[in-house]
Amino acid sequence: MEFKTESGAEVVINMADFIDASRLRVAVLGAIKESGVEISKVDIEKLLSGVKEDMGAAVKSGALDSLLDMVISLDCSEKVNNEIFNCLKRSTYNSEKITRDTFNELEARGDYYHIVIMCLKVNLAPFFKTLFSKLSALQLMKKQESQK
Repeated sequence: MEFKTESGAEVVINMADFIDASRLRVAVLGAIKESGVEISKVDIEKLLSGVKEDMGAAVKSGALDSLLDMVISLDCSEKVNNEIFNCLKRSTYNSEKITRDTFNELEARGDYYHIVIMCLKVNLAPFFKTLFSKLSALQLMKKQESQK
């Protein structure tokens, strides 16, 4: 995935090998589990509709709070951060390999979260794509059952 950051840097995020991506997946899931966020209570449908349409609906439902709790838990996890940088070792920032030292410069530091989010997307989306569609369908079925 190639993109330009707000600072104008050219970034290339390449998919990590399976082992590094798997370690990232396990670290992310572990951090979410340790955070105490009850992911089973997160209404994926409301969260996604809030992101796509009106954030007010996501805020009112509490879905955004759960998402923020998960993000904070991931960002505070040393294990997750280590695995992110393992996954970034094949990626570049202005044609230079991305390492922790990349973010010593002020402009690069401003690009940090954009790069991390894209790294997570590139490396985790293939694992979760089918899972999230199934979970969303199950939540819809559960909601329809409770309305009867």
